Amino acid sequence: MTRKNKHGLSHTDLTSTLPDSWLPFTTTAKLPPLKGVVCQDRAMRAVDAALSIRTRGFNLFAAGEAGSGKTSTLVPLLETRAAVLPIPDDLCYVYDFRSPDRPRPIRLPTGRGRLLAREMERVTLELERMIPRILSEGTFGHIRAGIQAETRRRVEELTRRAEQHARRLGLELDGRDGDMRVVPLYHGKPIDEEAMFSLPARVRRQLEKKILAFHAHAESLSYNRRLLEREHDQRLLEAEIRAITPLVEELIGELAGRFCETSPAVGDYLDQVREHTLENHRHFLPREDRSAEDEGETELPSGAPDPRVVYVVNVAVDRSGQDGAPMVVELLPTASNLCGYLEYRETPEAMVTDHSMIRAGALHRANGGFLLLQASDLFAQEGAWESLKRALRHKEIRVQESSVGGDLRQRRAGALKPGAVPLDVKVILIGSHDLYYTLRQEDEDFRRLFKILADFEPSMPRTRENVLDLSRFAGQVCREEGFLPIHRGGMRRLVEYACRQAGHKERMTTRRADLLDVLAEADVISRGATADAIRAQDIDMAIREAALRQDSLPSSLARDISEGTVLIRTDGLAVGQINGIALYDLAGSSFGVPVRITARTYAGRRGVVNIDREVHLSGSIHDKGSLILIGYLGGCHAERQVLGLSASITFEQSYDEIDGDSASGAELYALLSSLSGMPIKQSIAVTGSVNQLGEIQPIGGVNEKIEGVFRIFRERGLTGEEGVMIPMANVQNLMLDREVIEAVKQGLFHVHAVSHVDEGIEVLTGVPAGKQRKDGSWTPGSVNEAVARRLSHLAGVTKRAFQVALDKAL
Repeated sequence: MTRKNKHGLSHTDLTSTLPDSWLPFTTTAKLPPLKGVVCQDRAMRAVDAALSIRTRGFNLFAAGEAGSGKTSTLVPLLETRAAVLPIPDDLCYVYDFRSPDRPRPIRLPTGRGRLLAREMERVTLELERMIPRILSEGTFGHIRAGIQAETRRRVEELTRRAEQHARRLGLELDGRDGDMRVVPLYHGKPIDEEAMFSLPARVRRQLEKKILAFHAHAESLSYNRRLLEREHDQRLLEAEIRAITPLVEELIGELAGRFCETSPAVGDYLDQVREHTLENHRHFLPREDRSAEDEGETELPSGAPDPRVVYVVNVAVDRSGQDGAPMVVELLPTASNLCGYLEYRETPEAMVTDHSMIRAGALHRANGGFLLLQASDLFAQEGAWESLKRALRHKEIRVQESSVGGDLRQRRAGALKPGAVPLDVKVILIGSHDLYYTLRQEDEDFRRLFKILADFEPSMPRTRENVLDLSRFAGQVCREEGFLPIHRGGMRRLVEYACRQAGHKERMTTRRADLLDVLAEADVISRGATADAIRAQDIDMAIREAALRQDSLPSSLARDISEGTVLIRTDGLAVGQINGIALYDLAGSSFGVPVRITARTYAGRRGVVNIDREVHLSGSIHDKGSLILIGYLGGCHAERQVLGLSASITFEQSYDEIDGDSASGAELYALLSSLSGMPIKQSIAVTGSVNQLGEIQPIGGVNEKIEGVFRIFRERGLTGEEGVMIPMANVQNLMLDREVIEAVKQGLFHVHAVSHVDEGIEVLTGVPAGKQRKDGSWTPGSVNEAVARRLSHLAGVTKRAFQVALDKAL
């Protein structure tokens, strides 16, 4: 068993524990529900500012990690704020009789839109019932008969004069078909065209002259007859209008009295309805009583089959029954779903629409309140962001032209352009930090329109107050979801899990989704054990089961190492060879695996060559870490001599791209071992980055790395020699699995923490790093003394080789 050195951590350093006084309950069943939000004060101040400022552009972007409770926090908060705001108006679209292709939006007080639509439907039915009755009853029948008799008398007078003129010319007038057609007479008898062509040419020419003479006179007579017919139609129309005017005035006047005072825009609309109804009243007559002119008298909206559709009031947004302002969450924020769209109806001839087929979008429904959108969903929809920007920039909503596409778009019978609706809405976008800063940098409109950021913290301090708040939240979730309450021991374990997810002993994650997932599975486990509360072992099992489902690749890699497919030594000593730790991150699941790093040193001037970089298998951060190595060596050993060194470093059996600098410390240790000839313990895996001053810097994923290495060592059998070496700065991040902690407690596994390369090389070799003296020499027998000696030798070899090459060149 390895003698514990001064850098070895105790098992108590590997996790954090809660004082019993921080959990003053037996179960969460009787804990009061959480009021407000835990530890998001800065974000809540930003939200409050955004909701309070009504000036344009102060919309809100809520940024934070997925599952951190942004939506679940904001939805009830927005609903509460909306409930105390005034209820916005209803929104209706009506036919604009002056501009038939531009439906008109009208706003009415809450509930009045539905009422207006119902009343207009009643008026339409009443007009349909009464107008035919008025125009067919006895009183108006006498008027119509009088007009018809007068017209008939005047037509007969015109006809009589035409007949007299024809007789004077020796012709006969044939009016059987309603036309003034003349028939020539020969010897007092009418003849047809065939008989006329058989007459002598002289007689035929005389008859033709008479016919032409009559036609010159007949044109005037025909014109006068047409005037009479138009005058008859006009007199009859005016009489019909006079007859129905009292009815129309009564019906429309009643509506005007009920709606115009609270909705002035309705007054102008009803004036148009009154005028249109009087001029087009024959649309209310049975079809057989209408003339062809009546059928085409009104320009109908885009091919609408029923002329009475112009009387329909389309209630696009009905606020009836709503308390306060709206709070709308749009799950599919397409351009059409945001700004509204036109539906089309397919007919054999074309796709047709009208104002009654306008459908409101989320902006219509949220107008006067709040609209909540997931930013990732918004930007996934083509044209949605541009449509939203346009609406916010101009403070108006314009309905999208069409909801049809492809071949159907080509068959549209015209298009409508509904009028714009004034927009007053507060938009809340929810997304990631990366998306927020990308938009801020690349989209000027975004900066102008979303001026406030609510930054949701990914973690919170592990204080007594916050632990109790987290317990209240967990208890509240259990009640809402129907879970068993959580026992004090289960809550303690859940807090530890929250710290693990935050990656810090003194902080807890704010990712509610992670905690909810664990509770959901632990509830099933505890019920299976017929427990009356969720216990610590239930939480542990839920965490293990979740990890097991993600264990396919880690198991495969561990098997490759155990079977020798991947060469990893976990015992003995080796020069220029060390076990680093690679961190894999797949779909949010991270795990560590030991990886062999080797270094070779020899004379030359190439410096440190990273083989993985040379073959383009390393990222820029890893390359930077490798380049730092030569800076450290130069600073320590090249103040009095040229660093005549060539070295190669590589990750053995690694064929995927490597990035990150967390292995730069291990690379330096391998390099120092190769230079000094002092072997490194293969039972210790190393992680941690290094700077040019030799300081070991913290890295990410320290818990996953330690547990991954522990797994490999455990499968090979723990002897008490095995362990890992991490940066001292990462000790605060340790929240290790209980199995690892127990192994450390028993002395079967070790966790070493160092803050400088000198400390690390001593742990790995068992030899002091040494101190540099004033004359530049190092402590005899130290690692650095051996490194300096080897570097001096390599510098001499390099210098002599260079001199030989120079002599040959000369």
